[in-house]
Amino acid sequence: MSAWQMKTLLWTHLRHLRLTHIGLAAVCLSLPCPAAAQTQPTNGTTTRPMPASAYKLIEVKVTGSKRFTQDQVAIASGLPVGTTARDEDFRKAARHLGESGAFDKITFTYTYSSAGTRLTFQVTDSDKFVPARFSDFVWFSGEDLRQKVHERVPLFNGELPTSGRLPDQVSDVLQALLVENAIPGHVDYVKTTGKGQLESIDYSVSNVIIRIHHVEFTGSRDPELPLLQAAAEKLSAREYSRPLLNSFIEHALLPIYHEGGYLKAACAPPQVKVVKPAASEVSDSRLEETLVDVTFPVTPGTPYKLVHWEWSGNQAIPTDALQPLLHVKIGQMANTVQLEDDLRAVQTLYSSRGYILATVKANAEFDDVAGSVDYHLVVNEGFVYHMGELAFRGIDNNLEARLRTAWRLRPGDVYDASYLQQFLPLARKLLPANMDWDVSTHVTAIARDKTVDVDLQYTAKATR
Repeated sequence: MSAWQMKTLLWTHLRHLRLTHIGLAAVCLSLPCPAAAQTQPTNGTTTRPMPASAYKLIEVKVTGSKRFTQDQVAIASGLPVGTTARDEDFRKAARHLGESGAFDKITFTYTYSSAGTRLTFQVTDSDKFVPARFSDFVWFSGEDLRQKVHERVPLFNGELPTSGRLPDQVSDVLQALLVENAIPGHVDYVKTTGKGQLESIDYSVSNVIIRIHHVEFTGSRDPELPLLQAAAEKLSAREYSRPLLNSFIEHALLPIYHEGGYLKAACAPPQVKVVKPAASEVSDSRLEETLVDVTFPVTPGTPYKLVHWEWSGNQAIPTDALQPLLHVKIGQMANTVQLEDDLRAVQTLYSSRGYILATVKANAEFDDVAGSVDYHLVVNEGFVYHMGELAFRGIDNNLEARLRTAWRLRPGDVYDASYLQQFLPLARKLLPANMDWDVSTHVTAIARDKTVDVDLQYTAKATR
């Protein structure tokens, strides 16, 4: 075999075995000699460049991802089919994908031919993604905003990796959308944690005031509608925020239905629409102000009547003593707002008898056909706690002696959790009247001894 044939065979072998690898942990790239795959010898002593068509991507293949499509990864890499690319471009694309945080591992291979280049990414998805939330982008619907971001950040699908540059890329796109729509706001985002771990990445807009202009309810009817409208007056002209609307749903809207027996009432996410203010509504604020109308889509569901109460687990206090604490009677519309108040009264009764950790759980059994509900009230009484140590701080010995004498619970007595609220007004009368007194109470239950320590810290605020 001639020398020229030997070189040609070696060049062909290297071209097909060429392999580039990127490891994300150290972003380490290892390559064979680039010249072997990028030039083509013409005889034993000279070479000629490969044709330009050899560097045009005719295939970009992606394997290993369960979260993203092949096209999404290819576009995110910056090397879609039709791109002219060489070795360094592949390295750069792999680094770009790695820096996004969407992948734990990336490897890639490529082959040249006169027809073009075939590129293959093999990736392993990151397993740490959290939801992205957009709290006050009222100029766009939720779906429209997600779609617009996805068009410019192909790896965004509603969730974001907990590390990497993808959250920043989304922030940049959101800022661009504001600029394109002449909205003079600034995009910020925070990583929200809960229970020791990251829960979401929350985006917001600053430097723009958004106020609630008008509130409507769909799906509601009398007699609840007037009550809803009255409650919504507190939202009028308030500065808009998603937490504010969620709080209104939880603490105002749904309780109105729960009081009327609509125990399964629900409210879909509020719909927000930007409106043009009337001339009389234009603000003098230096910050740009946006007015929005808010619609709460309500689904009342079925109203339920109470048909039965049943107690269990209560041994220290008989049912005859607990039942009168429940205000809703058999045959009346169920009312979970009232029930919550009544069960707190039950707990107060138990804690006055030393069962300071007693709990009551209401288990509802619904009959949707009959529109009725049974309640099974399960009491967990726990242990009886006794009076432990009593401490007074911030007062002199004489005052302490007077207050300690007035305190009627002695060490070892069954602890009455309601007694402290009775004692404090009495103790105030025993303190010097020429001073304003502030008291801080600390009540500590000692599980090991089943005792309760009470610590009262007094502070003289000012001379009258």
